[in-house]
Amino acid sequence: MKLGKFLFSMAKTPIGDYIVGTTFESLSGALPVKRVYENDIVIAFWHPKPFWEQHVLIVPKKKIKNVVSLQDSDMVYVNEVFKAVKIIVEQLNWKEYTLLVNGGDRQEVNQMHFHLCTGKELN
Repeated sequence: MKLGKFLFSMAKTPIGDYIVGTTFESLSGALPVKRVYENDIVIAFWHPKPFWEQHVLIVPKKKIKNVVSLQDSDMVYVNEVFKAVKIIVEQLNWKEYTLLVNGGDRQEVNQMHFHLCTGKELN
């Protein structure tokens, strides 16, 4: 099994959930990603394996598994995601874009994250 596939399979385990959540919550500064935007609440970076011509991931810096697990106290993170979307879209001068969040089996990693993208879908 290739390392990338192995790491993704590990990400869906309880220990993987802990590692991914902790990384975004406490160690996001150490992530080797090309940042688009970052503040104390969210990090946004170019997707390492994009599905669209331009594809940014926006991730809260708190362990939040998915949209269904959101608590009232987590809404500050959701609000900050939308602020980041506005800033990124304006900064990159995108005229049209899509924002989506996966859940259930469509969510490859159990850390709530948003896809902000534009351009043609890549196959």
